[in-house]
Amino acid sequence: MGIVYLDPEGFWHDGQFMPYPLEGPQDGDLVCQATAAEALPALVNLLNQHAG
Repeated sequence: MGIVYLDPEGFWHDGQFMPYPLEGPQDGDLVCQATAAEALPALVNLLNQHAG
């Protein structure tokens, strides 16, 4: 079973994006490089489109 990681892989500090690598993902996992505030509404919209 794969895992979905929802993480921008970094953060903003003093106007500069500070990247950091995720250490947990394995082969077959999905990494979505976005914040929850960005990605979850998009996922809800996508699921609603497929539902009917």
